[in-house]
Amino acid sequence: MNGLRVVLAVQSREYIEPLLDYLHGSEYAGRIRMTAFSQPDAFCQYMQEAADGKLPDAVVGEAVFFESWKERVESPMTCFLLSEEGRSVAGTIPMRKYQPVPQLLAGIWDECRRRSDGELRMSSREETMVVGVVSASGGIGKTTAALNMAKQLGSAGYSVFYLNLETADSSSLFAPSAEGVTGLSRLLYDMKTRGTNPIESAAAYSMRQHDFKADIFQPLANRKEIAEMACMETCELIKLLAGSGQYDVIIADADAELNARTEAVLQASSRLVWLLADDVVSMHKCRLRLYELESSYKDDYEMLMDKTLFVLNRYAGQQVNELPAEGMVLHGVLPYIPSWKQMDREELLLSSPIYQREIRKLCRELLNEAAVALQEPVRA
Repeated sequence: MNGLRVVLAVQSREYIEPLLDYLHGSEYAGRIRMTAFSQPDAFCQYMQEAADGKLPDAVVGEAVFFESWKERVESPMTCFLLSEEGRSVAGTIPMRKYQPVPQLLAGIWDECRRRSDGELRMSSREETMVVGVVSASGGIGKTTAALNMAKQLGSAGYSVFYLNLETADSSSLFAPSAEGVTGLSRLLYDMKTRGTNPIESAAAYSMRQHDFKADIFQPLANRKEIAEMACMETCELIKLLAGSGQYDVIIADADAELNARTEAVLQASSRLVWLLADDVVSMHKCRLRLYELESSYKDDYEMLMDKTLFVLNRYAGQQVNELPAEGMVLHGVLPYIPSWKQMDREELLLSSPIYQREIRKLCRELLNEAAVALQEPVRA
């Protein structure tokens, strides 16, 4: 992608000046050319004049500027709505106004690159890989691992969709509600009512989450909708996302409980990441779950195990408890991060270099390829 032409529209000069100062000395100095406005009238005049010449690639601004810009609805530009709550309106992408400047610039760049590239995909895969993230007990760090996987793959240039199928969606900490985004609720309704008329793309129902560099569905306000999803319906949803051709990897985050949605993830996934904790209760629950699956899957149980990577989470340097099944092999470990116990900001879950290093190793094993962008740097 060539350099981006971005318009910043914020009333506070105290917000604009530090952002521009940082941009000019950052890695984005040659990638993003930013023009800033603090007055809605001047902004509207500029946009009107630009419409007769060359429009910018993106507008990043507060609601008052979009409300005064009458031609916005007809504009093909990428529009980011800055707000303290991360809210949005139709035709805009929600973006938190107050966040680290490098993160804000990365969000603008990533989204514009994604839209510019269109259907170009990073990998040479002919089929989308569906990675299910499962466990046999709750509170084991499954969603944290899934979100970090999405971030690492997205940062490496892969097109990723993060699909949370939990009854209580813990990823909603990172995904503020966005007005004007139809989301999973509407997609489920359309899947039921369209009959033989196919849904062309799930992208119209999704939104971009810049913190972990993936597309997502806006978290459902009514959790009853997802709790009532049948196994077949969930499989159809995963198949729709995978069949769209828009994503290299879909990460499906399932409940620890063996419900219909978890069954669908077990069945529809290309690979499974099964998280364990090194404690007696976790190992016992895993043993019981394996017995249950062996009984219900029978002939398909071996195939299920063949696509499963068992990963020990919160690893403290030494394994104490025995693995729950004879012949079971650990495919990786994810470290225990003590500082997360005192964490007061959810984004820190995506910022541990030690944890991300092990996540990259896990992603390379999942992809089973060179995955150059996921390699660790060689240090002299």
